[in-house]
Amino acid sequence: MADHFISLNRGESGFVQTDFTTGTSSTAADGIELRIKDGAGWTKNDAVNALKAFQRFLETAPWVAAAGIDVKL
Repeated sequence: MADHFISLNRGESGFVQTDFTTGTSSTAADGIELRIKDGAGWTKNDAVNALKAFQRFLETAPWVAAAGIDVKL
């Protein structure tokens, strides 16, 4: 089974489906994407909870700095 990738096209708001790129392979064009492992029992609820956790991570500047992620906070 293939993994599934979802990325938000740069500069888009994410309010319409065409703002996203989806597929079974990663895209080199987008800087941020979500990968969901197929066949591993992941649910929609698991994905939503993970995204909330990522948001908390990115909003905690010391964690981001410690991870060496070069983003402007």
